[in-house]
Amino acid sequence: MNKLFHCLATILVLSVDLYAQAVSPGETEAQRCEEKIASVQRDVLGKYEDGLQELQNGFQKAADLDGALAVRAERQRVTTEGRLGDEHLVAEPKTLRVLQVQNITRLKDLTAQLVQETVPKLLEFKKSLTIAGKLDEALAVRAAIERLQNGYVPLTRAEAGALVPGDTLLQAYAADKARADKAYKGQKIAVRGVFGGFRQDANDPKLYQVYLAGSNGGWVQCTFSSADFRFREEKQFNNLVSVVVPKGDENAAVRFQKGQTVEIHGICEGFDEVVRLGKCDYAR
Repeated sequence: MNKLFHCLATILVLSVDLYAQAVSPGETEAQRCEEKIASVQRDVLGKYEDGLQELQNGFQKAADLDGALAVRAERQRVTTEGRLGDEHLVAEPKTLRVLQVQNITRLKDLTAQLVQETVPKLLEFKKSLTIAGKLDEALAVRAAIERLQNGYVPLTRAEAGALVPGDTLLQAYAADKARADKAYKGQKIAVRGVFGGFRQDANDPKLYQVYLAGSNGGWVQCTFSSADFRFREEKQFNNLVSVVVPKGDENAAVRFQKGQTVEIHGICEGFDEVVRLGKCDYAR
């Protein structure tokens, strides 16, 4: 009996070890995120059901049969399906719709927060695996990123003029270029990031490139036309400062110093070695 128990224990340990080897750290991180999302969903749905019961009781006390029946039907649906989304929103009664909107919003916010916390970690895994030549494992991590984003964070097109943190833009393109293009490419946006310097375009002297650095690496390249702006460098308190002057308006000149947070407006042109922003101007 002891020998049998010892054999079973050995098999169990070997199975756990083999599973740990088969599942990459990136996949483990993604699974951990999905488990947290499932826990959040259970918590929100549990509170939603409590709210439904309270709402139904209120309708019953008010002798509102239609309201009570509508809420009871929603309670039965949630118990059966275990889901709550925009597709379940009702028009009437309004108090039920308000309760639905509150819980759907909370569910989306908490889920998006978990995904946003996990994706940067997965991007680091993908980067290190790629550098190490473990390309299949890097592909698996990329698939995990796509699964989390497509499954839990709805794609929304950036509004014209929207302010987008540089890190958000860089992370979006590092995670999924095609998805990021759908959200940003061709749209005029304002990007806020850390100024890293400027240089004249090596291929076109009529253009200047301003670079915004990401906190975790990567650059947003912002193209300014010399037809609209002049660039120069000057010393200020022993520091080298980049000066951007709109043509014909010296009074509107701005001074950017490396490490300073700046805001650049332009049209997102997608990713080509760096994230590119064209037809740029600065916040005034």
